[in-house]
Amino acid sequence: MMSLSGKNNLALETLKFPVNYDSRNQTIWDANGMMVCDIRGWGKIQFMRKSEDRQDAIGDLIANLLNKYHRNKNAKIDEELFRMLAS
Repeated sequence: MMSLSGKNNLALETLKFPVNYDSRNQTIWDANGMMVCDIRGWGKIQFMRKSEDRQDAIGDLIANLLNKYHRNKNAKIDEELFRMLAS
């Protein structure tokens, strides 16, 4: 089983940074145009106020966290956030 650090390193080697969130398609793309992930959270979010804004905010947050992690700023905090997102 690959360690969390190993998984993070593998992901960082795979992506070309910076990554960006495309709100029109609810997708995160890397700098080479490779799709990183779809942001689709319409389950409970659709019943909340400002549901579309919430989904876009989540997409922006994830893209920003990936870029920040790549730049290795506050790596300890980001490592904890990745653990939280992975659980």
